[in-house]
Amino acid sequence: MASPAPCTLTVDQRRRFYAEEIRVVAGIRSQALVEAFVNVPREHFLGIPPWRYSSGFSLQTGAYRATEDIRDLYHDVFVALKQQEILNNGQPSLIARLLEALDLGPGKRVAHIGCGTGYYSAILAEIVGQSGSVVALEVDGDLAAQAAANLREYRQVKLLHLDGARAAPGHSDAILVNAGVTHVPAAWLHDLAPRGVLVVPLLIGKDPSSSDSLVVRIVRDNEGFAATPLTVLTIYPSPSLRDASMLVSLHAAFESRKILGLHSVRAYPHEREESCIVHSSLFCLSSDPVRNPATGKAG
Repeated sequence: MASPAPCTLTVDQRRRFYAEEIRVVAGIRSQALVEAFVNVPREHFLGIPPWRYSSGFSLQTGAYRATEDIRDLYHDVFVALKQQEILNNGQPSLIARLLEALDLGPGKRVAHIGCGTGYYSAILAEIVGQSGSVVALEVDGDLAAQAAANLREYRQVKLLHLDGARAAPGHSDAILVNAGVTHVPAAWLHDLAPRGVLVVPLLIGKDPSSSDSLVVRIVRDNEGFAATPLTVLTIYPSPSLRDASMLVSLHAAFESRKILGLHSVRAYPHEREESCIVHSSLFCLSSDPVRNPATGKAG
């Protein structure tokens, strides 16, 4: 059998093909997001070659393949950042779905919690432009240092070496969380602007070390928070936002499919009700529409 003919596309042509492939696979409608994937050089954020990448069928060490060819990076694959910790750059089509759910445009203020080496922060910066801003937070010191270097040319990006679980992201039109958590800190909700969007993966695995997550889109609606399930993915779990009892409740709600009836987040003290899908003293996933916390009534 003859060997496949070598690919003759240039790197620029590969970037365009890659962005269009993400558009189709992820169902992206935002042309600005597609162009951001064209314009940001992925290799700039992945360290020194050889790079190790995987198609997503397995997270086992042997599933990674090594390459020094930049063109290999322009496929819908994730690339290892810290392979022994199963920490990678994220599968572009999956992250693209989360980025589109933020409903961004020029001038928007975005917080990116768990920014890794900064690739998707750069994508965000492209979309919001010079009139917007991106606050990128990363708890891992090595990754934060790399992100700071990688993002130097993006004047609208501020890199903070902080644990996003313990930091207020600042007044934001959108917040993207790139780590699995069991609950949402009050500061993330408090800092959302009116109609602001928070996209966050909630851990749903049975095992405490699991990284399976249900991604939820939360929108600030007056003083309440509307919520919608988006997709399921595997993502690196937060080192600090994992509560064992909440994980048990989230897993049970997912297994029973009750969590698919999610309509709101209630971030104020209240007694458990029939509509509480996952309940704690200060964070509750509810099947009810948004309620006014002052009156406890919908609307």
